[in-house]
Order: sequence, then structure tokens, then C-alpha cells
Amino acid sequence: MKNKYILIPCIGLLFSCLAFCLNAKSINQVQKVNSPGKEILVTTQTELYSAIASAKPGDVIVMKDGVWTDVVINFNSIASSTESITLRAQIPGKVVLNGGSKLIFSKPNLVVQGLLFKKGVITKKDASVISFESENCRLTNSGIIDYNPADFNTEYYWVLFNGSHNRVDHCYFTGKSNKQPVMQNGEENARYNKVDRCYIKDIPYVAKANGREILRIFGYGHADQPGDDGAYFTVEYNLFDHAHGEGTEIVSLKSNHNIVRYNTVIASRGGLVGRRGKFNTFEGNFVFGKGEPGTSGIRVAGPFHRVINNYVADVTEDGLRLIAGEYYEKSLTGNFAAKKKNLPKYLQVQDCYIAQNTFVNCGENGINIGFNYKNQWPSLQMVLFPENNKFVNNLVYNCKGNAINIEVLDTTTPLDVFHFKPNFFESNLVFGSKICNVSLPSGIIKSDPKLKLGSDGLYRLVSKSPAINNGADSDAKDDFEGSLRDAKRDIGAQEFGTVTPVRHPLTPNEVGPDWMLKK
Repeated sequence: MKNKYILIPCIGLLFSCLAFCLNAKSINQVQKVNSPGKEILVTTQTELYSAIASAKPGDVIVMKDGVWTDVVINFNSIASSTESITLRAQIPGKVVLNGGSKLIFSKPNLVVQGLLFKKGVITKKDASVISFESENCRLTNSGIIDYNPADFNTEYYWVLFNGSHNRVDHCYFTGKSNKQPVMQNGEENARYNKVDRCYIKDIPYVAKANGREILRIFGYGHADQPGDDGAYFTVEYNLFDHAHGEGTEIVSLKSNHNIVRYNTVIASRGGLVGRRGKFNTFEGNFVFGKGEPGTSGIRVAGPFHRVINNYVADVTEDGLRLIAGEYYEKSLTGNFAAKKKNLPKYLQVQDCYIAQNTFVNCGENGINIGFNYKNQWPSLQMVLFPENNKFVNNLVYNCKGNAINIEVLDTTTPLDVFHFKPNFFESNLVFGSKICNVSLPSGIIKSDPKLKLGSDGLYRLVSKSPAINNGADSDAKDDFEGSLRDAKRDIGAQEFGTVTPVRHPLTPNEVGPDWMLKK
């Protein structure tokens, strides 16, 4: 057994807290309020609009409890970078907005707390129930419930980010049943936004209704731009519970430089997806498929991604998919109409770092390399095989397909012109009925990791597991629970020991508004 001192989790917690505080400072300057202002109680729309117009930095506008119908809140008070202006419910959760009510953050450094949008409806031209059109604003301790049109085809978002450095936290979203995602980051001028500690529950699945992700993160990189800009969006510490939407992508990154970390996904169709862009990170997420049809773990396309410390169990599809890219420079057969398209369907997966993940009881493959290779060939040219990716210390256990599935390349004409760099494997441990569909690459260990299902629903290492101390060096400094890894890395998302976890699968009582009755 490893010697882990009680100081270790404290240090890990200290670093985590320090990192979070620094991140929060850069993402959301508005949370610092230097001096208290006055409270302004409003009971009518006229009073509300007057208070918004006259409020000074540090003031708090208080909406009286009750039902507010058809209230369009254009929150445009003039705050400052050091003193926000807050709009809040008299009692959190007791101010209910319905009808055509909506909220617009149109000036910087504003905070909204404790509002509930429930069973209202807006029209398509309104774009969203809540929109951030400025910067350094925050929506917290609030919710949107069943804010749907009668017609499924009437499109709008519940939250839209069109500005930068904004934050949505401790909010509740349930029941969205029309087209478009629950939340979306805009294409331009929307950077460094953040969604954290939210509870997203019971978003119904609609078959063949693409574009109903829970979060869709547009930004620089969506159009495969060559530069190094990005959306820099952070999705962390959220609970997705039966949040199906379109059933393919729960979180869909379609831009560069985003972070999806420490989230918990429960029985939600689809997976966490890097759809377009590069330099995206998936770290420390807990994905529990619970046998729900259409569930998967993580899927990536494009280069330079990091997938580390994720735990994926009981999904019905693959634990991890590296999708084949589409060759776009010219037609290989005469049947590919590249000139009629703006972008390749998928970018090639290159130079990704995939380390310290655990995949358990997947209904298909644990790790699938080259998914959709030659799909719809030759009208699509999905023939760019993932290359030069590094797989280190991953653990794959008891999957129904192959532990490692590597698509077999077609080397006949015209595909014989392609020559791909090899992928690199080091200290990956696999166990189950099928190991690999091709000759086993070096760097893959066949051995029973001796996992044990714990009372918390996680499969964990036991003291005599061959995964302990047999990992290669990796740059994952801690494990999926926030415990620091020692010099002798273990294989998988867990570093074996007896320390108190810093992180764990989230429960409803840890996320969402504090006023909400949770199960």
C-alpha cells in the first residue's frame, strides 16, 4: 500500500482552491463588491425599470415576491469594475417570471440572483430567455423550468453568451423541449465565459433533432481558423442528469481552448464531445451511463486535445472515440464534391494526450481509434486516421466490444497515398473478453486490475492490483478525486490510497440553487 500522508489532500485542496480563485478572478471580476449600497424594493414593472435606470454602484434592486408576467428586463444599470449592481429576488426562488419575460445583461458588472423563469414562452426573434450582451456579468442561484413554445420547431436558447467574462453558476435548468441548445456561446466576441455548479436535469430526447446540445460552445476555431485564438469557455462542477437533448452531444465544443472538467453525467444520452477546434481539455469528469440507450463517454476530433483522469462506466456505446478525419484537399475518386462544402466534416485527430482514464463496462469498445473510418465513402472522404496521439496509463475493464479497437486501414488505390504517424501507447492496462481487434500494440498490458465496486458506485483498485505502481510517468499530477499522484504512477483515473477525496461524483444537493427542493 502506498504511504499517503493526510497533508497530501490538504495541499491538493489548497492548490485547487488557489487555481479556482485565480480563474474566478480572471473570468468574473464583478464578484468583488467593495462597499455596500442601498437596497431598492420594487413591486411593479415601472418601479423595476426606474430602479435599473437610477441604481448606483453597490446598490441592490430587490424584486418583490410573486408572479411577474411579460417582464422584459433590460439590465443596463451603470456599475463599476469594483462595485457591481445586483438585481435579486426578495426571497430566492419566490420571484416567478412567466409569459414572455426575459432577461438581458446589456451593461458590464451586473449580478442577478434568485430569479425563476417558469412555464413562459418567447418567440424565435427574441433569441434567448437570458442573454449576456456585455461582460463581467453573473447569473446565480436562479432557474429556468419548462420555458417552451407550443411548436417544437420554434427555436431559441435558454441562455446565450454574446459577451465575455460572464458566469452562470448554481442554476437549475429542466424541461427544455424545443429546438436549439439549452446554453450557447456565440461565434464572435464571446470569450472566457463559464458555467459551473449548475443542475441540468430531464431534458427530453427527440430523435433526429440535431442541434439540441445542452451546451454548444461556438467561437474561434469553429471554422477551422489557423490562428491560436479560442472561446476559452469553462464547463466545470455541473451535474447532468438525464439531460438527453439531441442524444449525441451533451457538451459540444466547436472552438479552441475550452475546458470541460469535474462534471458528473448520469444516464444522459450522448457524450462530452470535442466536435471542432483544437487545444480542448476533458479532465476529471464522471460519466455514469447506467445502461441508458445512446450513452457514450468522450468523443474528440481535431488536434492537440487533452483527455485525462476521466471515469466512464456503464455507457452503452464507446468509452472514448477518436474519430476519423475527412480528407478535403481534392477528390480521391471523382465522387467527392469538396467545392460545394465550406469545411471538412471532421478534422483529423493528431497530437492528443490521453492519460490516466478509466473505462468500465462499456457496451461497445473501451477506446475506439478511427471511428467512422470510410463512413459514407466515397461521397465523404473520412480516411484521415488518428495519428501521433499518446495513450498513457489508461485502464479499460470488461467492455463488451474490444478494449482497444483500432480501425483497419484500406491501403488499396487511391488510399495507398496516405502514410500516418503511429500512435504511442505506454502502460495501458486492459482486461475483458476481447482485448484488441488487431495485433496488440506495445505499451498495452493484459491483466486483471482486480477492481472492486465501492459503496459510492465507483470501481476502485484493491491493494494487490497490478495497476498500482506500474504506470509510466505522466503529467497528470493528481487523480480523478484530486489526490496527488506519487512518482510511481498507478494506471487509471484513481491513484490508490486512503486519503479523503477532494472531488467526487456530484449529487443534487451540491449543485443548483440553494432554494430548490432536490431529490
